[in-house]
Amino acid sequence: MAETKIRFGILGCANIARKISRAILLSPNSTISAIGSRSLDKATAFALENNFPESAKVYGSYDAVLDDRDVDAVYVPLPTSLHLQWAVLASQKKKHILLEKPVALNAGELDTILEACERSGVQFMDATMWMHHPRTAKVKEFLSDQQKFGQIKLVCFC
Repeated sequence: MAETKIRFGILGCANIARKISRAILLSPNSTISAIGSRSLDKATAFALENNFPESAKVYGSYDAVLDDRDVDAVYVPLPTSLHLQWAVLASQKKKHILLEKPVALNAGELDTILEACERSGVQFMDATMWMHHPRTAKVKEFLSDQQKFGQIKLVCFC
């Protein structure tokens, strides 16, 4: 049975978005449906340089991506100072959110983003890759050796 692909929209053309868009396109259950920038020319160039599907729409605004009915989730690689505004707007438009790190300027902003997502019934995820990296599993395995480390109760990656 074929899975439905998650259709991503990208808000902005930050350098990190090159890596994430490649990962989205390599994933068998996702695709890029739209890219938005403050400049239509910049969004067009970004889509071409990064081999977006021909079907991907290109917009000269972030709002247009959020208004696109063919976008299920948005990746937000904007500066951290803009995360609160665009994550809340995305959640209000019923778009799931993949937010670049750091996700907020402070804990209060993160709480606001999470509350908006919960109210709208959308998923939130930060773009912290280490959680999914094979090295993380190896570190966990290494640290689980109680002979070397005893019983570890908490590991904080700050």
